[in-house]
Amino acid sequence: MRVIFYTGKGGSGKSVISSATALKLSEMGYETLVISTDPAHTISDAVETQVHHTPTKIVEKLWAIQVDPIRESREAYGVIHEYIVSLFKSKGVDEVLAYEIAALPNMTEFVSLIKVVEFVESNSYDVLVLDTVPSGEALKNIYLPTLLGSTATKLIKLIAPLLGVAKVVEPIVGLPTPGKDVINQDIKLLEILRRLKDIIVDRKVTSLRLIANPEAFSIQNLKRTYLLANLYDINVDLTIMNKVIPEGVSDAYFREWKNAQEKYLVEAEAAFYPLPMKKLRLFHSEVKGLKLLSELGEELFGDENPANIYFEGKAIKVRDLDQGLEVVVPLPSASKYKDVCEVERVGEDLSVVISTDIGEVRNFIPLPAIAHLMKLDKAKLLNGELHIYFIDERWKKEK
Repeated sequence: MRVIFYTGKGGSGKSVISSATALKLSEMGYETLVISTDPAHTISDAVETQVHHTPTKIVEKLWAIQVDPIRESREAYGVIHEYIVSLFKSKGVDEVLAYEIAALPNMTEFVSLIKVVEFVESNSYDVLVLDTVPSGEALKNIYLPTLLGSTATKLIKLIAPLLGVAKVVEPIVGLPTPGKDVINQDIKLLEILRRLKDIIVDRKVTSLRLIANPEAFSIQNLKRTYLLANLYDINVDLTIMNKVIPEGVSDAYFREWKNAQEKYLVEAEAAFYPLPMKKLRLFHSEVKGLKLLSELGEELFGDENPANIYFEGKAIKVRDLDQGLEVVVPLPSASKYKDVCEVERVGEDLSVVISTDIGEVRNFIPLPAIAHLMKLDKAKLLNGELHIYFIDERWKKEK
C-alpha cells in the first residue's frame, strides 16, 4: 500500500497532477483511488466525469472520490459537533452563528485524513493519491492523541460514570453536560487519529509531494509546509515545479516571465535541496480530460513508477539544545558557499544572506513556532549545512 499526498498553494496544479499521477498508476496496473478535498470540485473538471462523495469509477483500475466534509463530519462526528453548538448557544450565541463557530478548524483537510484510515484498512486499493487543499495545518491534528497522552482515553472513560452528577449541577454552572454518545465518539476519534498517525509517519507507506509554480508566493508557501512536514516526521520525497515556460517560447511578451522563472527555479532548488525536483512545462491549453492527463503523466514520470519513494530522510532538522534550539538547513552545491554575511528575523521567517562564488544570495527560511520565543544567536556553515542557533531567554532567567 502506498499513500501519496500532493500539496501546494491554490492554483499550483494539485488536482491536475494528482489526477495524472493516479491515471499513470492505474495504467501500470495499480488499483488506484484519487481523493479530492477541493471544495471547487476541480477533480471532476480534470477527469471530465462527475465525481461523487463515494468512490466513482473513472476507467479500469482508477477510482475517484470528492470528500464532502460537511456530510462526513455530520455522519461520523455529528454528536460532538452538536454538543459544541450547545455550549455556544448556552452562552447566548445566535444558533446560526453557533454552527459557524463550531465548525472545527481545517475540517476539510481533517476529514480527508480520517478517510485515509478507512481506505487503507479496507485493502481495496494499492495506492491512494490525495489532492489536498492548500494548507498543511491539518497535519497538526494527527498529533492530538500524542499531545493528550496515552491516558486520555482512560481519563475520558473515568469521567463517563460521573455524567449523572454533572447533570444535576448543570443548571448551576450554566453549561450543558456531554452525554455518553459524545464521550464514545471522542474515544473513537482519538483511536482513529492514533491509527492515522501510524500510517502517515510510516516512510515506506506515505510520501508528501510539494507542488509550486516558479513564483515567489507559491515557493514561500511551500517552504513552510516543508518545514512542518519535517517537524511532524512526514517523509517529503519530491518537489514539482509546475507551469514552467518552455525553452522554445521566444515571444517577447514572455521574456520577463522567463527571466523571473529562471531566478525562482534556482531559489527553489536551493530551498528544497536535497529533494529531487521535477519541472513540468506550461501546457498550451488547460489540462482536462484523460488524453491530456495521460500526456502530462508521461511527461512527468516517463518510464518511472510514480509509486516509487524518490527520497527518504530528513532535510531540515530541528534539534533541542540545553539552552535553546538549533535549526540545520542543508545547502546544495556546498562548495560555492563561503560565509554567512547577515542573519535577521523577518516576520515568522529568517532572512539569511550568504556569500557565494557568484555574489551574495538571500534566502528566507521558515522557523518552527517555538523559535519565535527565543533570541537569535548566530548562524554558521558546517560541512555543507547552515546551522542556526537560538537561545532560550527563559533558561537564563531560571539560572
